[in-house]
Amino acid sequence: MESKTILIVEDEKIIAEDIKNTLIKFNYTIPEIITSGEKAIRRAEELMPDLILMDIMIEGSINGIVAAKQIYHDFGIPIVFLTAYADENILEQATESSPFGYLIKPFEDRELRATIEMAFYKSKMEKRLRRNRNFLLKIIDTVPNNIFVKDKVGKYLMVNDSIADLYNTTPKEMIGKTDKDLIAKSKIKELDLLSIAEDDLNVIKGKKKVLTPEESLTLHDGKKIWFQTTKVPLDSPDIPDVLLGVSIDITALKDSFYRLQKLMEETVNGLVSAVEKRDPYTAGHQRRVSLLTSAIAVKMDLDKTKADGLRIASMVHDIGKIYVPSEILSKPGKLTNAEFDLIKTHPMAGFEILSTINFPWPVAEIVLQHKERKDGSGYPRGLKDKEILIEARIISVADVVEAIVSHRPYRPSLGMEFALNEIASNKRILYDEDVVDACLDLFENNEFSFSE
Repeated sequence: MESKTILIVEDEKIIAEDIKNTLIKFNYTIPEIITSGEKAIRRAEELMPDLILMDIMIEGSINGIVAAKQIYHDFGIPIVFLTAYADENILEQATESSPFGYLIKPFEDRELRATIEMAFYKSKMEKRLRRNRNFLLKIIDTVPNNIFVKDKVGKYLMVNDSIADLYNTTPKEMIGKTDKDLIAKSKIKELDLLSIAEDDLNVIKGKKKVLTPEESLTLHDGKKIWFQTTKVPLDSPDIPDVLLGVSIDITALKDSFYRLQKLMEETVNGLVSAVEKRDPYTAGHQRRVSLLTSAIAVKMDLDKTKADGLRIASMVHDIGKIYVPSEILSKPGKLTNAEFDLIKTHPMAGFEILSTINFPWPVAEIVLQHKERKDGSGYPRGLKDKEILIEARIISVADVVEAIVSHRPYRPSLGMEFALNEIASNKRILYDEDVVDACLDLFENNEFSFSE
């Protein structure tokens, strides 16, 4: 087995020679005996020994503790301290330099050898851990997602290259700093620091996973990027109250979604245009109903996904009338029972048209239900109350209001007061009370009006 090299730093010559002879007897190689801290640093770099035996109190302007700190920091060489003093203050200072062992003078040969072998073993394990950590960090750095670990005050403890690039710096420079410290020199134009801090504390204090489905950042070059972020609390043996965060860049997914949404809206607009060419009254009615349903959705704080589906469904809620003869739609007089029965087929006809389009919302079902009523008196299926989708309940109210206030070939406008009285008097009977209340508030507070 190859002999390990040990550098002795000891300014008492007799003790140093005695240690050297003992170590040679144990088959260690001793290249030199050093007497000062300054020279120890210089020779450690030149010789790169496997271990250094360092006396704490030595010649020169720096003691063994200071020299050991620099040597271990710069070169990673394990240090075993030699000292004739068992003073707690000195030992505490020595601990800060990450020593691999202590020997209190005088010591026996077997104690010296045992301490050195334990130091070699500890050094070997630390190098293995460091290699494993570096290997793990290299793997993490290849991941295009932002991966980070933070403490309870928001300081970064570990980051990968991806998030460091976003902050226009290196992972090493980010350690120990907060978002507030880093934002000024980053690529990010602005960041909601308060919201991030609150989020982090909720994860750490609540000890629970938090998922942010989507959040956007605007960069200084004007580019907007989107992330989905997951934060989970970590149980760290060294640092309490930390969290692990992973942010996935979903910008491409969002762009794809926007393109798909634009394509769907173009499809919907095409359908509306087809109706408009055949029956301009119906098409204009659908557009105005869509405006009112969107306002009601905001008033009711409707979930964004539902609100998006509602807007699309309301724009085409009467698409089924394309199958109703135009002379019936524009008939100036009262409809016969047979003609009215034909009109009543339009929700099902609309359902059949729209169910062939793969919307991300239940657009076809909403259109099918928009003539249903709370008490079950509607059509085509006689659904009641909560059996009716909330989106359809909103359209039914907006549909009635717009129809009453608009001019038709068969009658003039009946006016807004008449329309609002209709939905108010039939609240909880025909129409959902929450929807009616929201609609009434919009008009009574002048928050909405139909444009001419």
